[in-house]
Formats: sequence, structure tokens, C-alpha cells
Amino acid sequence: MRTLKKIGRRGFLRKFLLGAVTTIVTVLKPFSGSLYIAQARFNFWRSSEYVGKTREGRYKTFYIQYYKPFRRIERMGWRLKVRGLCEKPQEFSLEALKALPRIKQTSRIKCVECWSAKAEWEGFSLLDLEKAVQPRPEVLGVIFRCADTYVEYLSLKEMHHERTLLVHTMNQEPLSDEHGFPMRVIIPFKYGYKSPKAILEIEFVDRPKRGTWTQIGPYSTDGTILPGYDHPLDQGKKRRRIFGGEIRD
Repeated sequence: MRTLKKIGRRGFLRKFLLGAVTTIVTVLKPFSGSLYIAQARFNFWRSSEYVGKTREGRYKTFYIQYYKPFRRIERMGWRLKVRGLCEKPQEFSLEALKALPRIKQTSRIKCVECWSAKAEWEGFSLLDLEKAVQPRPEVLGVIFRCADTYVEYLSLKEMHHERTLLVHTMNQEPLSDEHGFPMRVIIPFKYGYKSPKAILEIEFVDRPKRGTWTQIGPYSTDGTILPGYDHPLDQGKKRRRIFGGEIRD
């Protein structure tokens, strides 16, 4: 059972300001207590009812990136809403989704910031979810809406790819809040911004839509990994050449 510590809006703002101050102090005035301050900064999200961008502690080997901080999702109250152009729109509990045929894969998330990280994922194919909701023939893709207000679009072709999963398990454990609880997309031949997490809703649509990141940043709507370089966090950020598409170790 997940126990959340309620801090309220004012408490959240106080903790946010504390985190900002300790970050500035750590950068501008190093001293013998800097390790304590760094730990306090890392504890900021962990000790609150919110989730946000994290790169400290155990997340040094798998960075956490969210569009905006958001309130932690409570397992018992969460339902995946599936709607749009389908014959049987409905809501699914996490238990119902875990009952779908399970698929495992080990794959790497590649960020446009030039780092990557690897994990073993377990989840299911959108095709199995479609059997329940029955998308209409005119559907071209799906829109994901997430707890951090992030929105992303993926075509049915991309979602039906054998390496694309809707996942609920990471390294044999349920997804943590930081890694996208209760469900996220893994599409390893695309950059990480095409893998939405902490998903609340899936909508079947008949036309493409630009996702959040492609609207506010200089990123392509396609998001396919391009040839270039990678700095894998789980390998000490040692630079290596990549040739486009999924990075297969």
C-alpha cells in the first residue's frame, strides 16, 4: 500500500523554494556540508506527495524527466481511460491491464540530451487492448494524456511495432512514481520524448497531433533516433557512435 504524505499547496511552495535555495548554495558556495545539502535536494521530491525531475542518488544511472511536477498517483483510484473513435470506450484498472498477455523486453531509452539508460520492461501490446475497445477503421493513431499534463501522439503503425510496449513493470518491479507509475510507453527506436509516462488517458483519433515537446522545443514530430553519439548512463557516460534507430547493446 502506497502511503502519501500530504503537504498542501503552501507546504509544497516552501519545499520548492528550499530546493531552489540549496541548489544555488551548492553551486555558488561549496563547503564541507555540501553533501548534506545535495542529499536534502534529492529528498525534496521523495519526501513529498509530488514527483518531478530527478537526477540524484540512484537516478544518476537513469535520469527522471517530467514536463511538470505532479501529484503522485494513487493506485486504488487510478483508471486508464480509453476513449475516442472506438466502439467500446471504457476504463481499465491496473489489475485488468496486468491480466493482458504479457511481453518482456530489454531495451534502452535514448534522450535528445545525448544520454541513454537501459532496463528490462514488461507490459502488453496496444493490439491486445484494442480487442476490448474496438477502434474504428478510420483511426490513424492515439493521443496519450499524462499526469504531468504532457501530451503525445503516436501512429497505429508505431504502436503496433513489435518493440513498442505499454509497460507496468521495470526490472521485475512495478513502475515507480519516478519511472512512470502506473503505466508508460516504451518505443525504443524513438527518442524518449515519444515515450509518455504516468499515463491517464488514451484517445483513438483519425488525424495526427503534435505532442507537447514538439510544440515547445526544436524536436521533430517523428522522433526517430538519428545517427550520432550516445553517452549511456549505465556505462559511465562513455561516448560511443550510434547509427540511428534502436540502440541495441
